[in-house]
Amino acid sequence: MKILIVEDDYGSREYLLNLITLEGYDVRAAVNGEEGLAEYKSFDPDIIISDIQMPVMDGLQMLNILRQDKSDTIFIITTAYGSEDYAIDALRLGANNYLKKPIKRKSLIGLIDKYKLIVESHKLTKKAEGNLLKKDITLEFRTDINHIPSIISQLVFELGVKLDDSEITNIELGLDELITNSVEHGNLGITFDEKVVASNDNTMLQLYAEKMKIKEFATRKIKVKYKLRKKYCEWTIIDQGKGFDWKLIPDPTKGAQLMELNGRGIFITHFLFDKMEYLGKGNKVRVRKNLK
Repeated sequence: MKILIVEDDYGSREYLLNLITLEGYDVRAAVNGEEGLAEYKSFDPDIIISDIQMPVMDGLQMLNILRQDKSDTIFIITTAYGSEDYAIDALRLGANNYLKKPIKRKSLIGLIDKYKLIVESHKLTKKAEGNLLKKDITLEFRTDINHIPSIISQLVFELGVKLDDSEITNIELGLDELITNSVEHGNLGITFDEKVVASNDNTMLQLYAEKMKIKEFATRKIKVKYKLRKKYCEWTIIDQGKGFDWKLIPDPTKGAQLMELNGRGIFITHFLFDKMEYLGKGNKVRVRKNLK
């Protein structure tokens, strides 16, 4: 997998280069958005990790140009406290995620490894060629975090409508966040605190295994309902957990709270679809992509 780093600060750039190179990825670097665009055209990266504030051309300008070009490259913005508004702007322009400076190795590599599965899945997905106007399917699968990439591949294969590569990437990333959330916090009953501890200790696999020993959790299933209509496509994801009071979710766009958001992936998903809403007791979420 190919990764492009765009960062004007020498120390930060070298830190990211060394860190990602040691993980075995193919990496290049640029010092501003203008150089980043040139590298993008010659390198064709799968992921771009970019600072926002840079001379000549900043990260938001580069991102805007890439998305106007319908690029499906995954774009991760790096930002610091005091730059929360920039992070929101980046997500609205089509950024897929953001990392808070100083960037921790565990956060960066965890995000890259996660997106690697999406990139590989995307390259294998067959694009629809017809003009199907209506489709309804329901997919049910057992609780197994390892099956999520193949589930997403199946859902994208079932789209039945032509979309830009960048739109397909957003759908894949959004469904990954939602289904993972339904498996972890819904069917397996993993609390936020449990996940934080396991993530910091690199023991997520052990946590999954412990939860799967509980018969009630192990027998639960996830159901995904897909609906295609002339003007939109829609997914409803339903888990068998106890749910939560989704009305109590805080506004994540309020200052520094953005940088410390619990469930950041769910927040970002709001920017990947045109509409997102929780239903009932919170164990059902529906997202919609409007069609042009």
